[in-house]
Amino acid sequence: MSRVLVIPDLHEPVAKKHILEFCKDMYKKWSCDTTVFIGDVVDWSAISFHANNPECPSPKDEYKLAYVKIQQWYKAFEKATVLIGNHDSRVIRLAESVNIPSKFIRDYQSTWNTPNWEWVGHTVIDNVYYCHGHGKGGGINPAFNFAKSMGMSVVMGHFHSSAGVRWFSSPLSRYFGLDVGAGIDDKAFAFAYAKEQPKRSMVGLGIVLDGQYAYWEPFPCNKDEQYGKK
Repeated sequence: MSRVLVIPDLHEPVAKKHILEFCKDMYKKWSCDTTVFIGDVVDWSAISFHANNPECPSPKDEYKLAYVKIQQWYKAFEKATVLIGNHDSRVIRLAESVNIPSKFIRDYQSTWNTPNWEWVGHTVIDNVYYCHGHGKGGGINPAFNFAKSMGMSVVMGHFHSSAGVRWFSSPLSRYFGLDVGAGIDDKAFAFAYAKEQPKRSMVGLGIVLDGQYAYWEPFPCNKDEQYGKK
């Protein structure tokens, strides 16, 4: 049985300031022994399939910025499972769009120098299904909705403005859907397209204990809160 820290969408190099420190603190607070990155660890706005933002760095510069950030996360959480998000896979999808075979594409471990991270599409820990969330539906409670269709507990990211836990039960057991929210800075260049969007990201992380109990920890980052004062 595992005590899992679920790190939210980071979209490096534009994660929220002090979010790494917060994740390390929560790992200790909850006595975690397992780490899962829920996906979109990197943003890759420079090679977006959408219109380019002229304020964004070039692909080469964005890689350099993100690499520094990823190495900080790797140092803090050297052994982890990383779920591949739709932003993480942008390089591969772009290559596939011009018919480049996979044998010519570097894997995630070597690209980001994270040999002890396991990059996968999904994982199951203590009968809980963890995935990034793209292509898995949506709604007000995306993880809960997907959990009902799966018939098992689900932890998801991807939906930045969705966070928290919702439960349902069957004659055999109880199940939950945990939306992790995000760890991003909504004001960063990468999210300029959403500056008029009324919904903001729910910044925080997830905790799952022994596959039976799920919690969402909000990131106290307002100016008068713990991490906002730093």
